[in-house]
Amino acid sequence: MFSVKKMGKNGMWGTVSLIDKNGSFRGEARFDTLKEAEQYMDDYKKRMKKQVDVKVFDESKAETTQKN
Repeated sequence: MFSVKKMGKNGMWGTVSLIDKNGSFRGEARFDTLKEAEQYMDDYKKRMKKQVDVKVFDESKAETTQKN
């Protein structure tokens, strides 16, 4: 399980919201594959008005996979 997280103002990583193509909230941004998570992370970064620190976390291994 992979999740897309961003660095919060308090210095903690928090899972971003999953927003579908219609703009509806669908819960937390969690995915079964790394490819899906990276695609959503790229889309998420494009939607943000200012640059944010966003990473893909592998929840099953408790390791971080970072894609800039």
